[in-house]
Amino acid sequence: DDVALGLTDQDFLTTHKYGNAARKDLWNTLSKVLKNEGKSVNIQEVMDQWTLQMGYPVITIIRNETVDDGITVTQEHFLYNIDVNIQDLEQRNNSYLWQIPLTIAVGNSSHISPQTILWVSNKSEYHRIPTLDESNWVLGNIDQIGYFRVNYDVKNWRLLIDQLMRNCEVISVSNRAGLIDDAFNLARAGYLTQNIPLEIIRYLSEEKDFLPWHAASRALYPLDKLLDRTEEYSIFSEYVLKQVATMYFRLGWPINGHNGSIIQTSYQTEELRREVIMLACSFGNKQCHQEAATMISDWISSNRNRIPPNVRDIVYCTGVSLMDEDVWEFIWMKFHSTTAVSEKKILLEALTCSDNRNLLNRYGEALFMNSKLISGVTEFLNTEEELNELKTFIQLHKVGSAVAPLTRALETVDANVRWQLLYREELFQWLRKTLKQ
Repeated sequence: DDVALGLTDQDFLTTHKYGNAARKDLWNTLSKVLKNEGKSVNIQEVMDQWTLQMGYPVITIIRNETVDDGITVTQEHFLYNIDVNIQDLEQRNNSYLWQIPLTIAVGNSSHISPQTILWVSNKSEYHRIPTLDESNWVLGNIDQIGYFRVNYDVKNWRLLIDQLMRNCEVISVSNRAGLIDDAFNLARAGYLTQNIPLEIIRYLSEEKDFLPWHAASRALYPLDKLLDRTEEYSIFSEYVLKQVATMYFRLGWPINGHNGSIIQTSYQTEELRREVIMLACSFGNKQCHQEAATMISDWISSNRNRIPPNVRDIVYCTGVSLMDEDVWEFIWMKFHSTTAVSEKKILLEALTCSDNRNLLNRYGEALFMNSKLISGVTEFLNTEEELNELKTFIQLHKVGSAVAPLTRALETVDANVRWQLLYREELFQWLRKTLKQ
């Protein structure tokens, strides 16, 4: 808050009466204010690191084995496929450095401390946190204010997971979502073992807020696509469904009133319900599949669409992927006859849920050049052979406007192949062991 810093809008605007308030001038003004408060920080230098350097950092907080209240904080450039992206020397030297205002708090089973700020400006720093002892956990980036990821030593991850299982509300909603998002992305990039994110989502049966569920589903879908055609896929989907089932059966589906209109609940509940239904249907919950099939059959036989609007995309997609070709033909017909643009879009995306090659071929190339579909399709490609096929496709079809999405697609497939090679077996090993227990 600029007033808290002692800087008013007036200060800034007075200095710039006669010209544009340029970036450097803003940082200079802020630096002066911080100096007046006894903090010597060159704001322009700080902001240039954030605005001119590529990407963002990952902060790792490691507890000291021998001194209870000691932590080592390190920073590095966060990269998904480290070995691929290290073409240029600057990155290989790992010379990216950020000055990071890291907020941290310490907590136990019933209480979280007020946050303190550590100003992190080196590759590695040692700090003392007086309130920290071995039974407490430490949490970084309070309320997810900072634009960076946070990693911890395994012992601290375990303490945080334990906290979520016992009483998740000690940790704020945004931090619960942040822990899920960070854990999955850190594991995907190889900074963290594959089991930690899967252990975190065990607490979801008690999670009543939308944001952490949204973070979980956003992370699970790419993983689902990576594992989709593997021999042991079913143990992954079984594990996810186990975590989703409690909330799915608790929330159910939107209910039609006597006059056919949807009985309204709060926006928060509707969003959460939609997220949970989507996970249940995507990962193969039988009751969810049954519900979707019944709704589609009712629509086809009565030619009246009584499917609740906010779950239509889920129902259409589930119907197309599970039911026979007649459903695809019905959706295709509705796609051509409907004039509402939003409905047309949902119907088109549902058509791509089919595994039937012949049906998909009816789109022709124009549809494949749609960048959203390109990114959707390429998330599924994850073998060396498919990577080469995609490269060949790009060379053969001088694809003009689709070059950017296809180049991004190539990077995605590259990262997918690398992940399969390095981490897939580790993930399945943990799942096999866990599901036996």
